[in-house]
Parts: sequence; structure tokens; C-alpha cells
Amino acid sequence: MNFTHCRLKFTSPISTNDCRLDSLNIQMIRTVAALTLLFSEVFFAQSKSTSANPALKEKTYNTELTDAYNRIDPQNDGWDSEARGEAYSSQLKDFVHYLLRNDDETTVPASEFKGQRIRPATLETIFSDSGMTVKRGNSSAERHSLEKTLPEFPRKKLKSKVKVTKIEESACEALITFKGRGFQVNTRWRCKWSKSDPPLLSSLSVLDYEEVEQTGQPLLTDVTHSVLGSTKAYQEQLIYPADHWRLRLPRDFGLDAAANHGLAIGDVNGDGLEDLYLCFEGGLPNKLFLQNPDGTLRDFTRESNTGWMDFCAAALLVDLDNDGDKDLVVSQDFKILFMENLDGKGHFELTFGSSTLSQSFSLSAADFDLDGLLDVYICGYNPSYSTSRAGALGEPVPFHDANNGGSNMLWRNHGDWNFEDVAAQVGLDQDNSRFSFAASWEDYDQDGDLDLYVANDFGRNCLYQNQGIGENKLPFFRNVAPALKVEDSSAGMSASWGDFNRDGWMDLYVSNMFSSAGNRITYQSQFQGKADEKTRATFQRMARGNTLFASDGKGGFSDLSLQSGTTMARWSWGSTFADLNNDGWLDILAANGFITAEDTGDL
Repeated sequence: MNFTHCRLKFTSPISTNDCRLDSLNIQMIRTVAALTLLFSEVFFAQSKSTSANPALKEKTYNTELTDAYNRIDPQNDGWDSEARGEAYSSQLKDFVHYLLRNDDETTVPASEFKGQRIRPATLETIFSDSGMTVKRGNSSAERHSLEKTLPEFPRKKLKSKVKVTKIEESACEALITFKGRGFQVNTRWRCKWSKSDPPLLSSLSVLDYEEVEQTGQPLLTDVTHSVLGSTKAYQEQLIYPADHWRLRLPRDFGLDAAANHGLAIGDVNGDGLEDLYLCFEGGLPNKLFLQNPDGTLRDFTRESNTGWMDFCAAALLVDLDNDGDKDLVVSQDFKILFMENLDGKGHFELTFGSSTLSQSFSLSAADFDLDGLLDVYICGYNPSYSTSRAGALGEPVPFHDANNGGSNMLWRNHGDWNFEDVAAQVGLDQDNSRFSFAASWEDYDQDGDLDLYVANDFGRNCLYQNQGIGENKLPFFRNVAPALKVEDSSAGMSASWGDFNRDGWMDLYVSNMFSSAGNRITYQSQFQGKADEKTRATFQRMARGNTLFASDGKGGFSDLSLQSGTTMARWSWGSTFADLNNDGWLDILAANGFITAEDTGDL
């Protein structure tokens, strides 16, 4: 449905123009998908009969791709340090493999190798409860031959991961993870290398060492299959990764490479059990699952009328009309949909909808004006074609401090299913084009009204302080992030409030990206050589990882990220404070990772 702004009351089933789940749309999807798959199979068969990618073999590329292909080899791009980094990483992986297996005939250390013990002789227990024990230690300065550096834990049962984070001419720093069932080691090494080809490890120093062992039942257990496995939706849709659908559905349906789609949890049928709503990429229906008394889920999508098939990134289950049941809000690409729970049993109807100024990526609800009705804030990413055609097709500019993203919107709830975007009226149009990923409401300054923190992907984050009632009889907001030093210039993807130190003031955790390549490159003199130190520092900050801001009890914050050890959470899409082990202290849960695919050599 393409609408600019409308208030709808339907008395008959939604038409197929709504891209809702019905037999006609399903047949259309299957037909197009089958033709797409057939074409791809024919194309790949032809490719394999000659070469998976003739251009790579012949070294002839399209003009637009020539520069990119030439930069694949870091030496051709002037980055000899990255070539060394690749060699160091390759050798470290071999070395770690040798440590874990002790059966590799080829040892990568140099003959004169000396190193510290990988597992320190003395470990201090810094945390222990019925579920896990955490120990830390530092190796002594004493140097040993290879055999005496070997770790003492059960090596053959562990997997490993190596990330080189700093590069020097003949040295590097690396993060090493050993992981097995109920056991994990996180350690940081400084390595020195010979100048031979390939380089050989001549010295190893253990800078940090942490050992985590599960001593009881795991904190979290994956129950996806046990609660969803019997449903047809799980077997035919949920079990397949994004790459599966990217090969089968046309891109025009709204497929997104990152597959960043959200979910909402709430009791939609009034039985006291939480239900689950999942958002999906274009061409696949959103899904509503009701919880059974035994904890399993059943598919209620068709009955609920919520199987939208356009690209949907986020949803909320909240009571918008104060009738005691959960209504549904869905961000659908460049639209926002408000659906009324008609009978309190999970049967929904689209009652209000509007086009948005940008591609809507996340939603947050709060009663910002204290009128007793929940309002909805939309984080926008790419601008719509109607507001900025060039911006919709282009890249963030400038990359480290973008201001050409789509505008966020604040939909004020007037009651009776009437909503109005009042972002400009209340001051939320300040710094409002920074490719926003997430937002979170909280009264951080304890003055009785709600403030708003917005995490931006390609620009500085914003903390909008509620200044109280303005001239238009609505609260007015001002961006105080620069003054309070919580802009957190990085690839912001989520924000969570919680009093982690139990001082009565809310603290803030922001998830970003930890980039080993970024840490290597941004500290080298040739990176952004013509930029000023502030710009270089911004790029360096973008690679550091997540941020923990502690309230100072006076309305300000201090950055405790490094001291608390909370930066390295890899590529963090989302995070939240939660007391996972019920000890009265808030823990941090960070969801991370990125979409990967098998490289088959096909185009």
C-alpha cells in the first residue's frame, strides 16, 4: 500500500494491494521465485562450464570495478603493513592450531623463540557463583622455550579465533579466543617476528589472560527448535538463513544484505502468556506466534491479519488506545503502520498508516508529553526519494560524521487512532539526519520527564534532554550530547539504560562495532594523512567497540568503557542490561555477528 497519510477503518478483508499474506500473493511469490531460481541455475551452470569468474582469471574488469579489484591486494594499494598483518595472522593461526593439537609437524616459531606461559601459573578468581567462575592472571616476565609456553587446559576440545589488532614493522598485538563446551579463554598477546618470508614468531608476551568456566547449568539455552520446530512456518521459512532467500527472491521485494529485522514480545490474546511477532525481509510474511501453556508456540499469522510481506525492520506490541490489550506498530520500509487489536484476542486491523521521511529501522514508545497516551519514535536510516533522491542513492557523507541520512519522526498520539509527527515542533529536528539505528527513552537527569538517546550509524549520537513545556504547550528537547560528551562517534546500533553500579542513577551502554582491521589501520601515519588529529581520533574511536557511560549523579557522565572491559563485543547489533544470574547486579547482554556466505566462486 502506497499512501502518504491516511486514517483507515476496514470493514472487509484487506485487499491484495496491501501486500498481506493471501493465496494470490503466495502464488505470485512462488512463481517469481521459481523463475528467479531457474534463471540463476542456468546462469551458474553456464558459468561453471567456463570459469566461475572469467574476469578474475583474465584480469579484465568493468571500469567501475577496476579500482576496487586492484585494491584487494594491500601491497598494490600501498598498505604493506596490511600485507604483514595478513602474514602474521596466518602464522598465528597455525601456531594456535599447533598449541591446541600439538600434532603439527611444522612449527611456526623461529628456532630462537622465547615466550611467556600462555596460561599464567597464578590465577585470581574475580567472580564465582553457582553457574560460572571467572579467573584472571598475568604471566611473569620469565621467558621459556616453546614446550613450556603450552597451555594446561584441555586443548584438543577447543576451537580458536585470532584477531590481529595492532601492527608494527616486526611486531603485532592480537586477541586470541579459545572456546569449548563450558570453557573459554580470552587473552591478548604481543608478538615479535623474524624478518624472514614467511615471518616466524620469535617472541610472545601475554598481556591479558581471562579464563571462564561453567560450573553449573548454563545461563542461557537455545530453545528455538523445541518451541517452534513443529510449526510449518519454522520448517519452511524460519530455518533458512538470509542467503537462502537472497538466491530465491527478487531484490525488488526488499531483501537486505544485513538482514537486520526485529521482533516484538507481548501478550496479544490476554491469556497471561507472552507471544512473539517476527519481522522479515520483503517477499516473506511477518509472523505472529501465540504461546501455548506448555511454552511451545503456534502460528497465528493468518488469523491475526498481520502477515505483511513488504520489508519490515521493527515492531512494537503496546497499548495505544488504553483499552487493556496490546496493539501492533510495524515499521515497513518507508511506511509506519498502526494496527488495532480489535477484540483483545489477537485479531488486528490496520487503523492508521503513513508514509515516512526515511526508511524506518527501529521503533520506541513512550508517553513523552505525559498525556496518558503512548507516542512512537521512529529511527530513520536512508532518506526517502521524495525528500532526497541523491541521498537515497548515495553514501553517508562524510563517512565519519554523516548528515545526509533520513529524518527521524515522533508520532504523537492524539487518541482515537489519530497520530501526528511533531518532531520539528518539539525540537527533535536538531541533528536529525545521521542514519539512526536505535533510540531509548529514560529520565536520565531525574527531573520527572523523559529524555531520549539516539544511536546513529554514520554520525555522532544524540542525547535529547527534555527542557520542559515550550511555547506550543509541548515538551521541548535540546541535544546535549556534545556538552555531556556522550556523542560516542562510532557505528551506533543500540542504546540501553540501566543502573549497573546501583547508585540510583541510570547509566548508558551503547553498542557499536569492534574492528580489528580498523584498529590496525587508523593508528598508522598514512591513514587520513591530510586530516586533523580530531578527525583521525574519530576514525580510531569508530573501531574501538562498545561504550559504557556511567552517570556522575549530577546529570553528567563518564566513559568507563576501557576500565570495565566492555568495549570488545565484536560487531554488536544490539545490547541490553539484564540481571542474568539473579544476583541483584545488572549484567550486559550483547548480540553480535554479521551475515556470512560460502564463497563458491560464482558471481
